[in-house]
Amino acid sequence: MELIQQQEQRQVLSQGLRHSLEILQMPVLELQEFLQEKALENPLLELELPEEMHLPDPAEPAAEENGGEADRWEATGSESAAVWDLPAGGGLGEWGRGGDGEWDRMATLADPADRGESLTQALHEQLLHLPRLSDELRRLADYLAECLNENGFLEFSLEDLAADRGVSVFEMEQALYVLQSLQPAGVAARTLPECLVLQLAQTKDFNEHTVRLVRQGLELLAKNNMTAIARLLECTPAQAQAAAKAVRALNPRPAQGYGAGPLAYQIPEAVFRRENGQVTIELERRLAPRLQLNEQNCTLLQESGTPEARIYLKERRTEAQQLLRAVAERESTLVRLLRQLAQDQQDFFLRGGPLKPMTLTQMARSLGLSLSTVSRAVQGKTLQFEGKSLPLKRFFSAGVPVEGGQVSSESIKRQLLRFVQAEDPAKPLSDEALRAALEAVNLPVARRTVAKYREELGIPSSSARRRVE
Repeated sequence: MELIQQQEQRQVLSQGLRHSLEILQMPVLELQEFLQEKALENPLLELELPEEMHLPDPAEPAAEENGGEADRWEATGSESAAVWDLPAGGGLGEWGRGGDGEWDRMATLADPADRGESLTQALHEQLLHLPRLSDELRRLADYLAECLNENGFLEFSLEDLAADRGVSVFEMEQALYVLQSLQPAGVAARTLPECLVLQLAQTKDFNEHTVRLVRQGLELLAKNNMTAIARLLECTPAQAQAAAKAVRALNPRPAQGYGAGPLAYQIPEAVFRRENGQVTIELERRLAPRLQLNEQNCTLLQESGTPEARIYLKERRTEAQQLLRAVAERESTLVRLLRQLAQDQQDFFLRGGPLKPMTLTQMARSLGLSLSTVSRAVQGKTLQFEGKSLPLKRFFSAGVPVEGGQVSSESIKRQLLRFVQAEDPAKPLSDEALRAALEAVNLPVARRTVAKYREELGIPSSSARRRVE
């Protein structure tokens, strides 16, 4: 009997922690919907919704006075010129040229708002029903599922994750193998080739040719160079064609389709401004729901006196307190993260300089939080700056070594977009030409990296960009 009570207690605590993690990940509009459902289920909860749901146009500059209740913080620095100082272009369509600046395109790359079952929820359900899996290994696999990015990849090193959880790298590897055995195929891969090989392993096309093509020939496949592919695979042209067809059928984004739905306007979590040489941050609370205990209902249930009412009251009060605590922790975590972001990226916000290389791992260490907590706090959220809605995840990227230090990958993307905006539409720059141009401005990257960044920016290949008058 005592064992049953102890097990039940662990289950309640686990549910409270799960609610806290889910709420941390929710953008404002999704949080509002979630709290409305909970307020309908629990009579001890009282939800006050915003009086007016006015969604500001992200193309319009932020108003000088934000209005409503707001928190403000400042980070010292000097006043500077405009951030979005780019050459004008024309005729490149939806992916960049002819807009108001390079970050217009980057601002549209916000993580899709979760709709329906998320990838994390799907993996959690599979782990619950996986036989002969120890509780510790299940907990570690659950933790890794929370650390996946929006495409279903694991961006963090196992060494950092193991240190974060206080376990050995071997234990973390075992948990990773468990996660990689689940659906969708290719989930929790650390690189694109690993993702594709994991998918191949679950098909009839898993053979020497397809594996070698994934590991060594993706650049050739991108060029559709079948002669070179046949030479690489040491096979006939027909076999090379079959291998290429099999690899092209794979999904480079395992998370695609999870939590998908119509993309709604995202309310920024905060507005960043430059005022008198300082970064001013205001939490957007005008549209945020306010949750509190309904004291009147608490009193009525308490005065009923029946044992059933007391039990019901205790359960509902516990649920309400867990929810209130989770909402408060969400705000506290975001406040700390935004303050640190303003401090670390002062040059960007105050002087329009390049983004400083900064990873989620570094942010987690600065804040003394776990990687999964920081990852959830960033996911799906935006901030507003200079009239633009910018995804928080765009401020985090690993440093690329250059002469005299490091630059962030986002800075390289900005320069890449500059070159494309300035190119001759009749003679667009190839990936190799873009690589050489980047190297000339002390940004040496591989051609495949140029292709990767170009695709992430939504820029077509040079042949697709060519405009003939």
